[in-house]
Amino acid sequence: MPEEVKQIEWQHVDKLKYYTYGSVFFVGVNTILYPADVIKTRLQLQRTNALYKGTLDAVFKTFRSEGLIGFYKGFLVSQMSVLTGHFYVTSYEVSRSQMSFFGDGTRGFVAGGVAALMEQFLANPIEVISQKLMIQGQGENNTKLKGALHISADVFKDYGVGGFYRGFVLSLMTGALWSAVWWGSYGVYIDIIGDYAPHGTSHLLIQSVAGGLSGLNAAVIGNPFDIVKTRLQLKAGLTGWDSTQSYNHY
Repeated sequence: MPEEVKQIEWQHVDKLKYYTYGSVFFVGVNTILYPADVIKTRLQLQRTNALYKGTLDAVFKTFRSEGLIGFYKGFLVSQMSVLTGHFYVTSYEVSRSQMSFFGDGTRGFVAGGVAALMEQFLANPIEVISQKLMIQGQGENNTKLKGALHISADVFKDYGVGGFYRGFVLSLMTGALWSAVWWGSYGVYIDIIGDYAPHGTSHLLIQSVAGGLSGLNAAVIGNPFDIVKTRLQLKAGLTGWDSTQSYNHY
């Protein structure tokens, strides 16, 4: 007998608990995954093997030359994404709740795209600054690093408000595509796995497997766009940093 997995609707969520526990959860997950994001950003910006020959090489060189702190450059700025994350989920759930006449897959796809579009207006400036912090002092010891306020002032001085929105259109495309694919495929996977799972299978297990498969789909489809987006956002270099040279080599 198929295992029917019901998705929790927004009106059934305790909003106080969600925003309280969700914030703690988001920060915890970001703390664990942030080093991977730093390495990913450095590798995406690198156009040849000028500094890193691969993922493990980047990890070893970062630790050897910058220590553990090298994996957490820009971490505090990036935690502002907790706010954009709540904005994203709220936008998604509200949009999804207005489309009850669609199936779960279609609702997730459309609502995910809408939520990503709305979130990106807040997220893009955070990404630009945090990514500039991530790539400072690569492969160097005892480098005097600039803080977030200094970098923000440099970006505004050199490029105005537009400097915080470099790659914005591609960010919208990337975020909307990733979100739409993730949520759309999640609804489909829930139904498929539920049909084949033995009766009594944990719903949490089914949802976890569906979430993992959905994330894999979104990553494969969205990664090429993410690489181009990162390079566009970081093409505006830091003051005192040769952006043209760095963009050509990384």
